Amino acid sequence: MMGKGISPDIITYNALIQGYCLSSHLKNAFSVHSQMLTEGVSPNVETYNILLRGLSAASLIKDAAGLVNQMKERGLIPNADTYDILLSGHGKIGNMKECIKFYCEMITKGFVPKTSTYNVLISCFSKGKKMSEAKELMREMQVRGLSPNSSTYDILICGWYRLSKQPGLSKSLKRSYPAEAKRLFEEMNEKGFI
Repeated sequence: MMGKGISPDIITYNALIQGYCLSSHLKNAFSVHSQMLTEGVSPNVETYNILLRGLSAASLIKDAAGLVNQMKERGLIPNADTYDILLSGHGKIGNMKECIKFYCEMITKGFVPKTSTYNVLISCFSKGKKMSEAKELMREMQVRGLSPNSSTYDILICGWYRLSKQPGLSKSLKRSYPAEAKRLFEEMNEKGFI
């Protein structure tokens, strides 16, 4: 391309970076990003989102802070997808603190999380045995006009069931946790997810 006097633009660079990220060649993706900067082509928000998705897919989201800072230094503002990628990436590695941080930032900036974003948060709370908070997130999701999907119900049902298997629970809790799982299962069935 360059040999024929045609200079790559942002679309070309983003396509190359995405190709490398999708094929798990992050080092090459970041090399193309560096080349892009050297050539004077300014990255856009999508460029950074592609790189962040690549880091997330490789469970390297902890390395994302520098990339997000670089993005902001260039005057680019993270969008809803940026927050979704960061939140999902941290959820994937079980980093609840960062999930909550990015969720709060996302809401503060006026972005509405997707059902999948809520599912990541609900899963984090479920794995942390904080089922009341997970249940509250499902309510909040519905208040924001989003409907839980089968994954939402699966996460909650499994969470309540796991909680009921903890040693040392009182008899009333041993009964109430599975009852909540059963209630959710019935609700899931009523909505046609089964």
